Amino acid sequence: MALSYPEAKAFLESRGFGITPGLARIEALLKLLSDPHLNFPTIHLAGTNGKTSTARMITTILAAHGLGTGLYTSPHLHGVEERFVLAGWDDGLSRQQMSPDEFAANVSYLLPFTELVESDLGEALTYFELTTAMAFEWMSERSVAAGVIETGLGGRWDATNLVHSTVAVLTPVDVDHSAYLGTTPKANAAEKVDILKEGATAVSAAQPPEVLQLLTAKAQAVGASTVVLGRDYFVDSNETAVGGRAVTVRTGRANYEDLYLPLHGAHQATNLAVSLAAAEAFLDRALDFDLLQAALSTVTSPGRLEVVSRRPLVVLDGAHNPHAAAALRRTLASDFLFKNLTMVLSIFEDKDITGVLAELVPAADRVILTQAGNPRAAEPRVLASAAPQVAGQDPPEVVERLEDAVDRALQISDEDDMVLVTGSLHAVGEARQYLLR
Repeated sequence: MALSYPEAKAFLESRGFGITPGLARIEALLKLLSDPHLNFPTIHLAGTNGKTSTARMITTILAAHGLGTGLYTSPHLHGVEERFVLAGWDDGLSRQQMSPDEFAANVSYLLPFTELVESDLGEALTYFELTTAMAFEWMSERSVAAGVIETGLGGRWDATNLVHSTVAVLTPVDVDHSAYLGTTPKANAAEKVDILKEGATAVSAAQPPEVLQLLTAKAQAVGASTVVLGRDYFVDSNETAVGGRAVTVRTGRANYEDLYLPLHGAHQATNLAVSLAAAEAFLDRALDFDLLQAALSTVTSPGRLEVVSRRPLVVLDGAHNPHAAAALRRTLASDFLFKNLTMVLSIFEDKDITGVLAELVPAADRVILTQAGNPRAAEPRVLASAAPQVAGQDPPEVVERLEDAVDRALQISDEDDMVLVTGSLHAVGEARQYLLR
């Protein structure tokens, strides 16, 4: 049965976006598909923040070094096809996103296999399990030389955790999805370190001691090696540059001096260092400096400190937990010049609303609380009741619809002011589509 693009989207979305722990469903589906995830070597990423930016950097670096690379990330900003990307290099980066027709064809192909698994197990495959299977099948059909795969949530029971990765990446671990992963970095890490497979290399950002202890124990248990930022490789310099950062990274194989990265935020230097160490481990050699710099010049990370307009300066960032909000607040002070800041905030109700607001509200001159068009988005008045009172700052303004909130922020901002939309990637995606329409 051939589905149209709208029908394929509706088929996936009818399953909702809930989480059902367990790997039996995705394992059965992949077995029927002849295990496409085993047809190419992979780099597998887990962590609390920075996964998508790091995955995009790794993909571009591998492509520049001659490897046709498949990238699978989540969530998406505008359309589900954004989760599936093929990258190559021919006198420059070639980046091909799955087309709507390909998406519809892939969903149609999965349909009979999906029905068979669900009939046998008596359980429905989830939205994320189906997109994950689709990513593996698509990359296998395209004969990629490498797959860069981002976990959706945690690691142990994540649908992506059936890959036999040669490199496992652990970006900074903190607390998120506490209902599923626990309320401490250690509890979150216990789920995430499970992506490390036998004989693989774990490339980690700097971590709290208890997280590093768990990673080390897991590596010893499966006979893997570990490469840790601040112990085995280093960020020697990290300076603000026009439109991004100038970063020097030193690894055991090479010294990469004054790399220009066109992304804002000091934390992107960590993501860059992790990306270089992961690419080195995957290729088992030092990187070509000229190819590396050419690759980095093409890196983008939509919705992550993304500048979409100037005069007034309009920035979008999907910070959705206190750890990410703290990084965003530091970046506002270090990377941007503005007179007054109007912050538009929409946060999912299952997130640490109080923690995010405590980090961000004091950084603004004016705050507008709103609700993105997603069932998980908290009502603005719920946000208002949790927002801290800041001396000299007017109480947050409540505007029900996100588009109206963006319009209000622009209306009250002068040319030398800044408007920041943040709190969730869904809110950022919605604002991005509205602003760039």
